[in-house]
Amino acid sequence: MRNRTTALAMAIVLSLGTSASAREPSENESRPFPPPVAPGPDPVAFVVPAGLYFVTDTYVADVVTTTDATTTYSTTTVHESTGTFARVIDSVDTGASSVFDGRAFNGRGALRDGRALAGTYYQNFVLTADGYVAVGIVFFQDDSETQRRAAASSLPSATPARSTTPPPAVATAAPPYVATPAPSFKPVRPIASATPTVRAGIALAADGPVLASAEVLRGRLVRFWPRAFANEVAVPIRSWRLVSAQPDYVSAASGGAEPLVAQWIQMPALGVRWSLRFEIVPEAAPNERLEAQISITLRSPALID
Repeated sequence: MRNRTTALAMAIVLSLGTSASAREPSENESRPFPPPVAPGPDPVAFVVPAGLYFVTDTYVADVVTTTDATTTYSTTTVHESTGTFARVIDSVDTGASSVFDGRAFNGRGALRDGRALAGTYYQNFVLTADGYVAVGIVFFQDDSETQRRAAASSLPSATPARSTTPPPAVATAAPPYVATPAPSFKPVRPIASATPTVRAGIALAADGPVLASAEVLRGRLVRFWPRAFANEVAVPIRSWRLVSAQPDYVSAASGGAEPLVAQWIQMPALGVRWSLRFEIVPEAAPNERLEAQISITLRSPALID
């Protein structure tokens, strides 16, 4: 009986000791901290090249057309997208060099005198899992030249052979006497000069036809030539002034014989067409203020590799 009592007492003591070891630590006791976790690397964000846009017009071919003495160098596109992106990387004038010369897959042509064509370089990109990857460069040519035609030399007239025998004398009758009328002192009314009919318009070449609308590629420098006509004959321009416009860049707000150079970078809302409105003063009617307008449809070019 005594042995049983002793065993029971030992069991009670052991159970109390186990409960005491599992208690929560008090506020004064220190708590163990979990080991620090090393931060992982931040995800790499895609770098979007400056000026990048989604293309809606695709490059097809370079075109050279000749009308009378004017040769025009242009680029044709088709209104569709290849799912690529593009940006303007350089715009060059006639004869000017560029760091991208020789790097465009379609090359850069030249005028008859050997000068390089004016136009715009575009760089094309595709979007991959690693970001935007450049895949090529294309040159959109935009230039023209007018060849001066040499005046046709007239053929010398044949000189008749000189006869050694003098021609026989021919008797001529004396001209009849005609009385000279007395001078009139009546004042003569001056004839009023007819006022010419004048009109104005906008063309894409110095001697090009007047256009009501034009399609323009995004990023391309486009020259707009104010033109004036008197009785349907082209006359020089004394001055022009840009009244309203929406381009991102214009060479000047007014001028004379030189054209307006404009460039668009931002695309308009779907279905919106912009316009340029000019006030033109022709030399034939310096007191006239003629208005001319051309509407603009903006396209964004792409590439076909």
